[in-house]
Amino acid sequence: MRPRVRNARLALLLGACALAVGGVIVAVGITNDVHESATTSSPAVVAPTAPGVPTPRDASTRTRVVTTGTAPTTGDWVPITVTRPKVPIIAGGIPVDVDPSVSRIDFGTTLFPLGANKYRMTVFNTSTLGAVNAFQWYPPTGVRIVKVIGSSRGRCTSAGLSGFGGNQFPTIVLYPNIFCDKLDLKAATCTCRGDGGAVTITFVTNKGIAVDAGELRLRNATVSFDPIPTVPPVAARVRHIKRVAAAGSSGGLTAGERQGAQRALDSLQDSNISFQLVTISTRWVQSVPTACRVALESRSPTTYKVYVFWTPWLAAEPYVWLTMNVTGDSRTSTFRLGTSQPVLPGGRLTRNGRTVNRLSVDTTLLSRYGEDQVKKGHELLVAHGGDVFTKPGASCQVLKNGSLRLLPN
Repeated sequence: MRPRVRNARLALLLGACALAVGGVIVAVGITNDVHESATTSSPAVVAPTAPGVPTPRDASTRTRVVTTGTAPTTGDWVPITVTRPKVPIIAGGIPVDVDPSVSRIDFGTTLFPLGANKYRMTVFNTSTLGAVNAFQWYPPTGVRIVKVIGSSRGRCTSAGLSGFGGNQFPTIVLYPNIFCDKLDLKAATCTCRGDGGAVTITFVTNKGIAVDAGELRLRNATVSFDPIPTVPPVAARVRHIKRVAAAGSSGGLTAGERQGAQRALDSLQDSNISFQLVTISTRWVQSVPTACRVALESRSPTTYKVYVFWTPWLAAEPYVWLTMNVTGDSRTSTFRLGTSQPVLPGGRLTRNGRTVNRLSVDTTLLSRYGEDQVKKGHELLVAHGGDVFTKPGASCQVLKNGSLRLLPN
């Protein structure tokens, strides 16, 4: 597997042990012009912070939302593009392993050996996405998970991946890993504070592992509407929104519904949603979305389902999809992200497409994995989109600044 920087373990552990976070009630509203919304926390509890991180200065942070006219079709309001590393070519024009030049740091970890190849690992949510609901931990190549003894929350079990060659090897499980779901690891108030949710897992392996070995890969998250800061906020935040012109053509929607759909998409501007749309495209999957679709989910209350699906450029990165039920009000809208690994982690496929070269890394182009991989990608796209492709709706487009534009049918 590709080595990644995973931890600032001491800071995270100290921060997690010290924190006692008060309840938070969030209310965010959006109007056509200017609206202020307040985030208030209990005045009776002041959460201590990790060493060296200032305590929030006040108990009330106000966010102003300002709408400033019609969006242009130039500058940051053009369709998003992705700049990728140059692909080296060997004899015959075959791409070799590619340095992705990007990495994600959604987790911090501490690993404690308990003797006899038994370990206790604590995983902290340090992601800017939001609450983490599921992840997988892959041990180093050659290490097998013998048993998962238990976890402090959620459900953690041993898992694995079946052979890539269709149904030819249905009983063979390669790359056993620990899969945890139903976690609801809360988002950090600031990634600098180390106060994100945590889970502790106890397991046994067939051989010893190093403290910083293995790799965590996010599988499911509830994305926060408000950005998760990386430094303590010191001033009120202002969100800027422009009205994107709704494209014509019905697609089963009335003119009013199309305008309503575009207003709902506009309500996501300058939020964590727009930030993640750009980040996922440019710094995770390194591809523009394969599909972007808006459908009318409900007329009462008016709700639009927005589905964005990405196919990764490199085999090391996952398929990613973001499913949103958007009402125009962040209090009643939902944003859920899922991922699926495209190929077996830890190596490149051999020419027969059935096994993995364990001495290689999986940073080759996904396009090299052939028709079976294309079929898998299509199946994932359709399965997680649900009825978004059959209900009245239209295609959409992610713009350079993370805004979404409805397209003509």
